[in-house]
Amino acid sequence: MSLAFQAGLDRLTGTESNLIVAGLAVIVFLWLYIRTSRSLRAEAAARLELLQRSLALYSRAHGVLGEEVEAAHVGAQEPDQLIQLLQECKAAPLMTPELLDMIDAYIRERDFSRMLMLQKMLDREIHRRIHEQSVLIRKIDNPGWGSSFWRMIRPAVPFAALVLTLYWFIQLYNGFQDSGAAALSWTSLELWTRLISCLAATLFLYWVIMDTRRDTPGILYRLLALIIAVVALLHLLGLTAAPYILAVQVVLFLFGFNLNPKPTRRNRPYAGHREVSKDNEEETKDR
Repeated sequence: MSLAFQAGLDRLTGTESNLIVAGLAVIVFLWLYIRTSRSLRAEAAARLELLQRSLALYSRAHGVLGEEVEAAHVGAQEPDQLIQLLQECKAAPLMTPELLDMIDAYIRERDFSRMLMLQKMLDREIHRRIHEQSVLIRKIDNPGWGSSFWRMIRPAVPFAALVLTLYWFIQLYNGFQDSGAAALSWTSLELWTRLISCLAATLFLYWVIMDTRRDTPGILYRLLALIIAVVALLHLLGLTAAPYILAVQVVLFLFGFNLNPKPTRRNRPYAGHREVSKDNEEETKDR
């Protein structure tokens, strides 16, 4: 009778423990989900504000610049208002290095050809930022089916990463328990390298999913991070492959430092660019 009572008490205790663990997991999940969801919304709102501030400065300068291009054909003198607006544009939150160099070149030389080049570049930048703003507003106010589903599951990614991290440590503990490996044995090295490899894969996969950059370097880095994460699937081949898999991941990680995308024709240095001017000065000194 007492044995049956003790067995029932043990089962009840185990059930209570499971309920407590499940309750804590739900609390952590809800906290991370709500926090991440708010963070993503705040990030989108902050990006939209930066776009609006930059477009306001660009539009004012572009309007005056267009008037000055027309006035330059009849020999009118350039007013100081244009220079003042261009100086304000240099403080735009989303100012690009190429546009900044073009503004500096025009302010320095006050040449009509520079004015035309600046007008074209500023026009391209305005259209690019307007497109980005419209896409962002559409995603916020009127998202499609896929975007809505992605917005719903994306805040759950931090909790999934936390669960995976706990799983990798439990796997390490079970590996030592099952193998009985010594601290300085080859099996111990394999277990630790598998842990490091899996943690790195989880970190890079988290980065790929949560990063919001859409520029060319960001896409290339995310692709490399995804490859590093996918390489971890080779651990399914067995524990003996762990050191070699980690070595491949390290090589891919180091390769990322040399992953500099080639500039497009639009972004290459133009005549008068600081890099071109510097090269010309060096060539003159050498002569």
